[in-house]
Amino acid sequence: MLPAAEVIKTLVHVLTPYLGENMARAAVRSQADKLGFKHGRLSPADVERLLGAVASGLGVFVGRDKTQRILDEARAAIGAQGGPR
Repeated sequence: MLPAAEVIKTLVHVLTPYLGENMARAAVRSQADKLGFKHGRLSPADVERLLGAVASGLGVFVGRDKTQRILDEARAAIGAQGGPR
């Protein structure tokens, strides 16, 4: 289990080169809020739910193939913190 704030921060960091910092932060925070993941700790299943929620909007901006690569990058970055791989 990882702190939600750390997962959100990492996901924003990964998305920033593709969406810009403001859009990345808004997208991740919006989805985290909708899922109730703003505070507390996230299980691997919670992280996957958040990634899935972000992916639905991300695909509009970068396409499906690139979205999958970005999600893999996010999983690796979160895994480096001790989360799911």
